[in-house]
Parts: sequence; C-alpha cells; structure tokens
Amino acid sequence: MRFFKYLIALLMCLSFVTGCGSGSEELTSESTTTEEIETASETDADPTKEEAASEDPSAEETSAAQEGSSGEKVNEEIMEKAESGVKQTNSQAAANADKPAETTAPEGTRIVATSASICDITDRLGLSLVGVPDTTVSAITSRYDGVTTVGSPMSPDLEIIKSLNPTDVLTPDTLEGDLKLQYNNIGVNSTFLNLRSVKGLYDSVKLIGDKYDKSTEASAIVAEYNEFMASYSSKHSGEKPKVLVLMGLPGSYLVATQNSYAGSLVELAGGENVFHDDTKDFLTVNTEEILAKDPDVIIRTAHGLPKEALEMFEKEFSENDIWKHFRAVQEGRVYDVDYMLFGMSATFDYPQALADLEPMLFP
Repeated sequence: MRFFKYLIALLMCLSFVTGCGSGSEELTSESTTTEEIETASETDADPTKEEAASEDPSAEETSAAQEGSSGEKVNEEIMEKAESGVKQTNSQAAANADKPAETTAPEGTRIVATSASICDITDRLGLSLVGVPDTTVSAITSRYDGVTTVGSPMSPDLEIIKSLNPTDVLTPDTLEGDLKLQYNNIGVNSTFLNLRSVKGLYDSVKLIGDKYDKSTEASAIVAEYNEFMASYSSKHSGEKPKVLVLMGLPGSYLVATQNSYAGSLVELAGGENVFHDDTKDFLTVNTEEILAKDPDVIIRTAHGLPKEALEMFEKEFSENDIWKHFRAVQEGRVYDVDYMLFGMSATFDYPQALADLEPMLFP
C-alpha cells in the first residue's frame, strides 16, 4: 500500500517538474511550492547522517570532507548513506542537547506532531504528544517510544488522528495548502509551523513554548540561537560567491530559492543564491537560463528517495553536455551535501550544515 501511495505522489510531483532535468528546455522559471515537492516522498526528513555531526551549535569542523568535482560522479560517502537505508536520528544536536527529563503538557492538552523536525522541538521542550509521524528515514526521538503513529508526514492518516481526539495538530507550513482543509474536515485544530529557515525553526520553538507553558525551556533554546548568530553573522562580510542549489528528486531536479531551507543556509553561510523568488521555495528552470546565471558553486542535495535522486544527478551531469559549459563544473566546484543536513525542514544541526558549506563557498 505504501508503495502505491508513493507512486501516485511521485507521479503528481513529476508532473510539476517535467522538463527540469535531463537538459529539457521546455520550462523557464516556473514556480514550484515546497508542498508539491513534499508530495514526492513519504517523509519530510532526509536520510542517514554520521555520528560525527556536531553536538555543539558553535561547531566549526565539517562532518565529512566534501570534495568538489565536475559533477559526473556523486560523492561516494553521500551515495553510501543513500544506499544504506538506515533509519537515522533526525538531528544529532537535538538528540544530544540538555532537555527536561519529564514529559508534560497542560491539563487537557492532546498534541499530535506530524514531522520528525517538530518532534525534535517538542522533545527539547519536554512536551508530551499523543501522536507522531511514521517516518521511513528519520528515527523519532526515544521520548516518544510507544506513542501512536499517525502515518507519513506528507500524508498523515486522518482517521487515526481523529481517533486520538487531539486539541492541536502541529504540521510544517509547507503542507498547509494540502492539509489545512483536511484537518478542518475532520474537526481538529491545527498549527502550521515555518521550518523553512533557521529563524523559522526558533520562531516555532517560541510559539510552541508560549502556547504550552514551556516558555522557560523555549527561551533557553532561543538564547542558544542568538548566541550562535551573534558570533557567526559577521564571519563573511566580503564578496559573496554565487551559488546554485539543486534539490534532487527521483528522475528530475528543482532549483532551490532563498525561501527554501537549503537555499537559506547558503545565504546564511555568506553565499548569494543565484535564484530568488518573492514567494516560492523552488523553481523549474531550463539549463540555458541556469547557465546564464554563471554560478561560482553548485550545491546538490536530495529529497524523497535520495539514492535515486543522486543517481539522477550522476546521469544528468555526465550525459547532458550543457553542464560542461558551467564554470563551476569546469573548476571542480560541484558539491554533494548531506541531505540529513540540507533537507526540506530546518533542524538543530544547522551549525554543522554551515560548517560543511564553509570550505565549499570559501576555499
């Protein structure tokens, strides 16, 4: 059943991105929402990540030595992670952080969280849940062992959710257009959280903390972010390298704008995302238009079925001749990044993601 649900969702997604990959010239700067990309996967998380990831928000060392290439071969370490199929902790930093030992919630409160990233937030706040997502690549924090699963993040089981009599369902706002009406139809309240940037992650921490009597815990977590940003924000104040961010899907790819999490990380790290949009997270753009942007660096990440997405990148860059004309390709500045760090939703591992970007953007 899961396979058929995935197949249907994937076909829906690919209908939006046809022409983006494999050198197609049919689409030019067509906007694509994060919600449409989420439809391509059973999870909103990103596969395996080694324990070398940072435990400290101020980490400076990279989790893996990422070597640039001409793009014809995907980074072997990243491909090994994709092939392993191991269910991995969504955020190593969240797993290792100090957090309340007790799991509590205000009397009468029954909360469902539909994504692994939201579970990391509630875990750090010590907030109890009555429902959690059934993810295929991200392990839900052990605080919620035994809690009822409510289906995949992008397509939660509404019957199960309704049976839990929740007072609130917490969901990433990238899925609001699809799920808001469905939640309304079964008579449950919902809160949609912005996890498309690091700031959005911490705004969500504060929102949940204030709403559920966890303001003290939330303030401590937000202070961690403010301390990190105070030391990091002025790190690279000179010329910004121009960066193209590609989000791989099985069979195709999209261009990530500054509104996406991966795209926002590039700008936070001191780069300039070559594709901006007023509202959209992702765009379908033909390769000729991308070439005209002349990026200094190309960053590739994956979503959905990462192994298939990475194989697509390898095929695309080796068989589509136009990539040979990109200066970034000629200079060996194509990088495959860890999709546990550069996924669809922000996680508390953002300092490690920024550390990984450092040598790529500023060699």
